[in-house]
Amino acid sequence: MQSTSVSKYHLNELQILISKMPLQGCYTLVLPEFGLNWSAVSRAVRNARLPMTPASVASVLKKHATKALTNNEVADITARLRLKSVAIRARTWYVITLSDKDTDEPVNTLVRKIPGRIAHALKANVANANKKPQVHSIKVDGLIFISVQMATSAHQSGILYVASPPGQDVALVSTLHSTMLRPTVQGLGYRKFEDAQLNGKDIPSLLNIIDSGTNTANIANMPEYVGVPCVVRGGYDFTNRHASREYLSQMFGPSMPILDTLTLQSESDFYDPAILNKKMKVTLKIKADDTFKVLQQWVEDRVIQPTSEIFHAFHTLKSNQIQFSQNSDDE
Repeated sequence: MQSTSVSKYHLNELQILISKMPLQGCYTLVLPEFGLNWSAVSRAVRNARLPMTPASVASVLKKHATKALTNNEVADITARLRLKSVAIRARTWYVITLSDKDTDEPVNTLVRKIPGRIAHALKANVANANKKPQVHSIKVDGLIFISVQMATSAHQSGILYVASPPGQDVALVSTLHSTMLRPTVQGLGYRKFEDAQLNGKDIPSLLNIIDSGTNTANIANMPEYVGVPCVVRGGYDFTNRHASREYLSQMFGPSMPILDTLTLQSESDFYDPAILNKKMKVTLKIKADDTFKVLQQWVEDRVIQPTSEIFHAFHTLKSNQIQFSQNSDDE
């Protein structure tokens, strides 16, 4: 279908999205949206004497979209590719718990209706009739990824991204400070939501942490720490590093939670009340790709002990903050 009214904005955004994807992603995620096969696209790249890179594929597909697609088709493809990019790339997600469910529809039925329900809730909550909701959804690895945006002919709002595990009273959102969040929650089938004070980039870890039974399942079967010299490959280990690693491995199992931020807070009396009769507040913030590995390294460097209260708190944490009482035996 020939179209001369395709928006340059949508075309440029489409090209940027595709060029940022890995080449394998161009094959598995992008081409199905255009209904093209890889042999035709790769042949077009070679005929244009371009290197076989995502940027070259993006250039070819942009030309194809200009000639064969309408503006609405390009906008829809762009929105879906943006969602796919969100699903495969690391970003910070904020966990919210959902309550006061307002529908008893089966999960499969509700999932199909979610985009329409969100759009309806947005229309009811927006005073400006010129603003129209744009809601797209895809399913990736058992999660429903949703993008929500309000737009007029001249302006587009910021985008709210949502990752929702079907049938669970929890959702992950890209921001907690969006006017579109409450209508989106209503579209998911709930009247109320609450900030769980939990965020991170690893979605499985966040869902495991927020699940009330996941981290506390083995709390009564904690292993016993035996810090004695042992024989390891290359000699004897007098540092207890091997014993510490084994202890933590038994405590957390193979799926240790991955958080990129962790805040440790403690409050206690000053050691000599005669000098200062006040409580001391100590806050330690850890930022890393995997804060648990940082704590593990501290154990190997003998900064803290593997039996530290930090690990017991980490085992049962429900947020990015760990609060210690005055009587905790922290190292």
